[in-house]
Formats: sequence, structure tokens, C-alpha cells
Amino acid sequence: MDLKQNKLTRAEWDSIEVPISEEEREILGMIMEGYNNPNIRQNKNISMILFLKTEITTENEKFLYDKYFEPIISKIWKKYGANMGERNETKPSTAIKKMKSVDVVRIQNMESNILHHKDRLYEFILLSFATKLCKYLKDGKSKYSLYLYTLIMLRNNSIVGVNPYVSEFVEGMITNANSQVNLVDIIEHSYEFIERNKTLITYSDKELYSHQKDIYSVFRQNMKSGLSGGANLVFYKAPTGTGKTLTPIGLSSKYRVIFVCAARHIGLALAKSAISMNKKIAFAFGCETASDIRLHYFAASDFERDYRSGGIRKVNNAEGEKVEIIISDVKSYITSMHYMLAFNDASQMITYWDEPTITMDYLTHDIHSVIQTNWRQNVIPNLVLSCATLPNEEDIVPTIMDFQDKFPGAQVHNIVSYDFKKSIPIIKKSGLAMLPHNTYENYDELTTCLEMCSSNKTLLRYFDLREIKQFILFMNRSKYVSENSRIENYWSSIEEITMISIKEYYLYLLQNISREAWGELFPLVSKLTLPYFSNLSKSHSVDVLSNSVGSLGGGSLVRTQSVASCAKAVNGPRTGILATTHDAHTLTDGPTIFLCEDVAKIGKFYIQQSSIPSTIFQDLMNKILKNSKLSEKIDTLERSLEDLENKNEKKGSDDVDKKSPEVQKMYKDIDKLREQIKYISIDPLYIPNTSPHQDKWNPSKANYKDAFVPTIEERFVKEIMALDIDNYLKVLLLLGIGLFMENVHPKYLEIMKLMASQQDLFMIVASSDYIYGTNYSFCHGYLGKDLESMTKEKTLQCLGRIGRGQIQQNYTIRFRDDLHIHKLFSKHEVSIEATNMKKLFNSEE
Repeated sequence: MDLKQNKLTRAEWDSIEVPISEEEREILGMIMEGYNNPNIRQNKNISMILFLKTEITTENEKFLYDKYFEPIISKIWKKYGANMGERNETKPSTAIKKMKSVDVVRIQNMESNILHHKDRLYEFILLSFATKLCKYLKDGKSKYSLYLYTLIMLRNNSIVGVNPYVSEFVEGMITNANSQVNLVDIIEHSYEFIERNKTLITYSDKELYSHQKDIYSVFRQNMKSGLSGGANLVFYKAPTGTGKTLTPIGLSSKYRVIFVCAARHIGLALAKSAISMNKKIAFAFGCETASDIRLHYFAASDFERDYRSGGIRKVNNAEGEKVEIIISDVKSYITSMHYMLAFNDASQMITYWDEPTITMDYLTHDIHSVIQTNWRQNVIPNLVLSCATLPNEEDIVPTIMDFQDKFPGAQVHNIVSYDFKKSIPIIKKSGLAMLPHNTYENYDELTTCLEMCSSNKTLLRYFDLREIKQFILFMNRSKYVSENSRIENYWSSIEEITMISIKEYYLYLLQNISREAWGELFPLVSKLTLPYFSNLSKSHSVDVLSNSVGSLGGGSLVRTQSVASCAKAVNGPRTGILATTHDAHTLTDGPTIFLCEDVAKIGKFYIQQSSIPSTIFQDLMNKILKNSKLSEKIDTLERSLEDLENKNEKKGSDDVDKKSPEVQKMYKDIDKLREQIKYISIDPLYIPNTSPHQDKWNPSKANYKDAFVPTIEERFVKEIMALDIDNYLKVLLLLGIGLFMENVHPKYLEIMKLMASQQDLFMIVASSDYIYGTNYSFCHGYLGKDLESMTKEKTLQCLGRIGRGQIQQNYTIRFRDDLHIHKLFSKHEVSIEATNMKKLFNSEE
């Protein structure tokens, strides 16, 4: 994790100017508008009448119904009417006027356009599902319940102008089907209906998360009260990937925000989003005094323009009255606070402290004294502590009391959310998905686990919905569930059945099992879970590449320890550790992150495990060594240039004198050396999940299409080959693997982060300290065996790195040691994070 608290580099400045996607822009727009309208809902899909940009009138609706929708409905009635009950249609109370001729002509002219956009026009979508609902009802197939469930959910979306006659027909279909529905069918197919239902995702409304509405409500009420000096301490606890770090963009609508982040990557991501929405921001990274603060151009009020280009050339950073959000590292907080106070009243400001528990899992850390100083010297009365793993309020009472002593009358708000829309199964060492019913034979341990899940429902997202469904169905067919607790009596309607309510029902069933019954049940229910993977490889000793003599290629390979097997696959439960060979195809849809403490060891293991023949490997190393000699020369010249820049900076010159013969020659020499760097590639047979690789390691073709393949651009390979870094890092890049670790060339990390953000890499291996700075989208994760000292809170932070992308993907979190899982669901105790917060977030000496 980067806690160096340095000033922004030129590359970082450039990165925040990269435009975001239109979809991201729409979400940010909703977050901004949501401050004043928290119930805002958006939907890209539109009704026919809005698509035509025609006035919503009874005659227009009737015309469109008769022309486009009534023929479809009549066809449905003709084919399936016997199973649909009586056809009732609302008759207009008075005669409907004819549609205006100008509107008729417009519709005729748009005929082809209407047909081309049928998949976006909401009435056609509804009628398509109604048709399939009727078909499967007639055939007596349980698949009808998929279309019934989808129709029920679709009708609740906020689509303006849906044709009332189509809506009436759909309501009739739902009412008729509801009279025939079996709720057990819904549960039996819940994974397909809810978690894998692409239609619901494609056509659903976009709205604020509940925690965003809650925090907006707190500060809107504070603004309405008009109380000068009003103070608020907000504990903002919500799952990762649900928009917490974007919330300051909405808060900045009425407040000036100081965003404090220990992980600069998070701050840069917020800056990029804010700039894309034309927010006026400033940066306080590595600041000793206010003169070190830098304004983005949007926030500049005093500046010089380039007389040729017209662009802003020089900004007066001392004039910050326009700044809406200042993004600060921890060490620069006090400086940024005083800077903002020079232009704003403290009561109109919010300090938004992102991930305040970073480093709190260490007994001592260099940054702890800085944190305590920030707390003691803070004079901003509105403070948000935002983190997915904040300690419970009762565990940090001294911190709360200290804040209220400092700001008399301060209100304390506890915002807790467990919003989630997908399951991210935890996979045990055995290769089975972790569920309480297949893990805890001991009744007391089971009870403790259930108590943890009930008090922290975010944990439910890590239970596989498929396995939960099997358990529910088994229990409902058994003698262990009372009549009142069965499926048909627990839910009164289909609309109540959601992913969260199913998982809550799962907890409810387990909590109502007696100690005696559990002794009988565990041997039965523990066998319901099937291995998540098949054809597992055995574990035994392997040769791990050692760096004892030098970087790979500079020394010999020696046997170091037992890690896992490279042997041929055998039958048995699967762990999925052989990520570059046998198990690569199980890593689907997107990149994987491997979290461990010894990052280099895992990286070298995956080189060795890739089974590259010695002759090919040696040829590869010879090419890399030639490039390495060139990169050493380039590095020497670049250091000389850097020294020259530093000398000029001390003299007050903004630019290096590039016209001098000495400097010109240095640039030419560097360019010549770069041209000699050879592009190196490796046979696709060794690159995970390419077609040749899968032909060798995945002959069953399992997940063949979904298996994730890295994208390694030639420009990145050349840049990496030109760096003075260990050779094993270069080999790993060719395999699509990057490492996040300390004491590595900053340019290497910069390229790895860029590739990670673009989802180019197959895998990133990182230490647990990097979890706060990896705001990327991963589909799968490994937690290494060497994380035994990691706290429960930090484990949850690790889990939060997975599943931040699209909902319709497969996700897994694979634990290499089940002790970490048991720790996660063990009895709550005051954590080291809470202990440190009580000590550091305190004004007493």
C-alpha cells in the first residue's frame, strides 16, 4: 500500500484527465442530483410514446395500442386463451377522438425506427415475457415461474408513459398466473430467476443505495436546521463497491468537502470522477505548507493563459475560494483544513475520512502519530468516517465522547447498510462452498456463526445462493420444519422473494433447529454441497524458482519448499490453486487477485508451475538479459537527466535546458537504446486460457468461452523490458501476471496499475496492505496461507476486492486456509482496530 504521501506525479495528473464512460457519467449525475432528490430513479428504457416524442393523450395511447400492441395480444389470446381466464378490457367512458394527422405522419415516418428499437421499447419487452409466461403455463412447465417473476419485477420499474392498455393486459396475466403459482418453484429456480436473470439487470431502474440516501438525509437536515456550529459525527459503514467513495461528489452540492485518503489510488479515482462532472477540486498530497496545494484548472480563479494556445498556463494556487472538494493524504490534512478555512466557514464543511482503519491492524505504525495529530487539531465539526469494517459504536465509546466534548451538542449518526445484489461464494480449502450448514458440526459454533451473520448481514453475500436453495428445499421436505415455517407460509407473495429474503430465510431455518435435531441433521445436510470444481490436482512438493543468486536468469533454480502440485489431474475435491495450468479455466469473466504476504514467492511459483520447457525458458531468459543490459544503460542516463532537472528546479527554472548539446545527446542516446529493446513474446500455449492453453489443460472444455484470457499489449511489454527490474517480473508479465509489492520500480507499478484498471492482467498478486489501494474489478480472489495474522476486519476488506464489476459474472473467493474462514464467522471481540481507534482518535495526551 502506498502511504508515502508524496506529491502527484505527472503521470498521475494525466490519469485524472482521462474521460470516463457515458455509463459512469450517468451514475455520477444521479449521485449529484440525488442529494436534493434522494428517491431519484433512472431507466434508459423508454415507452413507445416517449420514443416517438408524442404527447401523452388518450387518443395517442389508443392509436399506438391498436396499431402495434393489440395484434400481439390478440395472437396471445388466440393461442393460449384457454389457460388465461376471461379477457377483460377497460372501455373508455366516452368516445376517443382520432389521433392528430401530424402525429400519424410522424409515426409512419418512424416505422422502421420503431421496429429497430423494439428491444428498448418497454411495451414490447413486457409482451415478450407475457407470451412466454402463457406458453409455459399451457405446457405445464415450471419455467413459467421465471417469466412470471421477471414480469412482476419489471412492472415496478419507473418507465414513464407505458401504454395503459398493455399494462392492464400484463396485470391480468400476472393475476391469473399468481393463482396457479407454486412458491416452491420460485425457490427451486431462484438462482436463475434472481442472480442470473439478465433481463432484470438490463431493464432495472438505477437508484441510490440506501446508505447514500441516509447520509444525504443527515446533512440535508443539518443544512435545514440552520444552526451555526451544528456538529455531526457519522459512522458510515457499507459494503465495498457500493459507491461510498463517490458520495462526496453529492455532498459537495451544498458543502465544501475535505476528502482524506491514506490510499492515494482511491483519491485519484475520486478526482477523475469529480473532474468528469466539472467539479472544482484541489490536491493536498505531500504538503508541508499551503503553498504546496495544487488547484485543478476548473478551480482556478487567478491564472495566466498561454497567448498561443489560449489554454491555462500558470495557476495561482493560493486562491482557492472556488474549491468544492480538496483531496488530501493523511499527512497533509491539517494543511488542507486551514487552506479551506481561509475561504469557508467550518460549519459549511465536511471532513470525509476514507478508510480510517488503514494501519489500525498494526500495534505501531509511522502514520499513527499523524492520525492522532489530525484528530486533535481538527476544527471541522462535520466528520464522516467511511469504511466497510468500522468498529461497532460500543467498542469506540471514548472516541465518540471525545468528539462530543470538543463539539458540544454534536449528533452521532450510525449509517449501516448491507446492500448487495450478487453472491460471491467463499470456497474452502476442500473445494466446497462455505455455508454454515456444511461447516459447523458443533452446535455452539453454528450458533455463534448465525449470530454473527444476523448482526452483520453483509456476510450473507458470501453464501452461495445455489447451495442455500438446496438446503431450503431439503428442509422443507423434512420433518424438521414446522408447517408455519414452510416456504408457502413464510412468503405471502412472489414479490417478497429476493436474494436477501431467501438468505434471511436460510438463517431463520438454521436458527430454529434444536441442538438435538442438529446432531441428526448435520450428517445429512453437510453432504448436500457438491465440489465447486472437479478433477482436482493433488498436493506435493514442487520446485520453486529461487532468487538466491540473482534475478531469474542470473542464478540457478533450486528446490525451496512444498507449495502445491503440478501433477496431472486426479479425481477429488478441487482447490483451484493451479491457476496457470489445470485450474485456469475456473477463473472466468475477469481478472483474479491473489493476496498473500510473500508476493515474490507466489509470483515465482506461478512461473515454475506454468510448465515452460527448460529450452524455451532459457531462450526467453537470454533475450530478457540482453534487454536488461540495455535497460541498465537507459536507467543510468535517465538518472542523469533527473539530476539535471533537480538542479534547474532549485535555480527556479521550470524546464530543463533541452537545447544544450549535453542534454540533446542524452535524449538521443536514450532513444537509440530504447529502439534496441526487443519485443519478447511467449508461445500462447503457456498464456492462461488461450485456445492452445485450454486444449492442453482443459480438454473437457469446461467454461471454455467464459475463461478469462489476459491482454498483453506490445507497448507494455516493451516498456517493462526496458525497466531495471528483476527478470522474473518480466516473465510474469508475459504470462499476464503482475505483482504489487514494496521496493519495486515505480514505473513498473504504474504500468501494472494501468493494466489492472483496463482489466488486461490475468492475475495480480499483492500483499494484504495493498487491499485499500486496489479499487479495481476482480472476479476471483485467493487468500494465501501466510495471512495467519490478518484480522477479521482486514479479511473482510480483502473479500471486498472481489465482485465490484458487472453483476452477471461468476465470482469466487478461495481460501487457502480454513482458519481464516472460522475467524471471519467467530464470536465478536474488541478488535485491534477498535483499540487503536480509541487511542488515536482521542484528544488526550
